Amino acid sequence: MKLKNIQKIFFISESKFIIILLLAMFSCTSYPLTLIAKSQQPASSGNQPPQDGSSRGRPSKRGGAGSRGNCPSVEVPLIALIPEKKVGLIVEENATFWVFVPYQPNDVFGGEFVLQDEANNDIYRASFTPPEIPGIVSFSLPSTVPLKVNKTYQWYFKLYCNQQQRLDSVFVRGWVQRIALTPNFERQLKAATTLRDRIQLYIQNGIWYSALTELAKFRFAEPKNTTLDNEWASLLRNIELENLAKKPLVGEVKIKQ
Repeated sequence: MKLKNIQKIFFISESKFIIILLLAMFSCTSYPLTLIAKSQQPASSGNQPPQDGSSRGRPSKRGGAGSRGNCPSVEVPLIALIPEKKVGLIVEENATFWVFVPYQPNDVFGGEFVLQDEANNDIYRASFTPPEIPGIVSFSLPSTVPLKVNKTYQWYFKLYCNQQQRLDSVFVRGWVQRIALTPNFERQLKAATTLRDRIQLYIQNGIWYSALTELAKFRFAEPKNTTLDNEWASLLRNIELENLAKKPLVGEVKIKQ
């Protein structure tokens, strides 16, 4: 075989080897390259509220946790009416929180509400009197404790079952973040002709606390309105707490002076 033909064959073989090698290298690196490309995408501008409240998810304690040594056994535990494992959003600066309390007044000797920042620093702390009957209660922050826009807070609702030892408690913990309404969302709210439309807008955008409080206020005003009862059950079904739909709305707990 002539030398030129040998060189030509060698060149073709070498070229195929290089192509195969490049293809193999590309197939091994394509996944990391995809991840890098995604990580370099621009972040959301923040013009729209999060759709599910999970953009800054934090672990919560929706069901009662803590020492239950002197707390009586109950069929349904202490429960916060919040989305599980998500940050609930709110648009109002003065927040209201809702909790189902299963205990009789003689079983609980006191309660405490605590609001903290993300670094566990106390912002507000107050003792309250437990409700007179089991049911869903609320706790509203005073006007002197407004929530700041785009700040995330954690809150605790505690009940003490031992008059002598305050460490013997049961509690729930949740997270809340206040957001500013965008002009577009404000227009949508103003265009909503029914309470149901407003509630649906809140839920679709993860604004849980505003939805719950607004509907609860209407139920207090019209306790025999079956339509509102159905809306309440539907709302709680969104967070898989439909078992609380029939529990009575007791009202706001009284802060101890």
